[in-house]
Amino acid sequence: MRRRAPQSGMTLIETMVVVAIIAAMAGLSFPSFTAGLDGLRLRSASSTVASALNIAITTADRRQLPVQLAIQPALNRIVLRAAESKRDQIFDIPGGVKIRRILPALFLDELKRDRYVVVYPNGAPPQLVVELENSRGTLRQIKLDPITGVAKVVDLVANAR
Repeated sequence: MRRRAPQSGMTLIETMVVVAIIAAMAGLSFPSFTAGLDGLRLRSASSTVASALNIAITTADRRQLPVQLAIQPALNRIVLRAAESKRDQIFDIPGGVKIRRILPALFLDELKRDRYVVVYPNGAPPQLVVELENSRGTLRQIKLDPITGVAKVVDLVANAR
């Protein structure tokens, strides 16, 4: 009589159980992973807008030239144009985040209109609020303080409209 050698390895059923457990863990963690990415994009976009506003004020003061700040919600970007400068500085808002509105509103149907603001050297910066929204409806405002001239980021309650 021949003896069979002991076999090692995994059966198909054991492999299927392991794959099912991995799939369940991935399915449970995916929503929190995407929420984290959306939050990261919103924070990045807020930093971009705050930087653009701060750079506009700093450029006007250092160069002693007026700086035009163009906020373009339809193109989802902010453009800085310094007087006597040959090139514009363009700040693109990352995908998944959009410019929701610009306050104070000048017109009732202003949601997608471009806003042009001129920052003068040694002058008071304009009072301005840029509101951003991500794909989950989370809102964040970037407020330009007319007294200090510094842009500050403010979180708003999620899904508040």
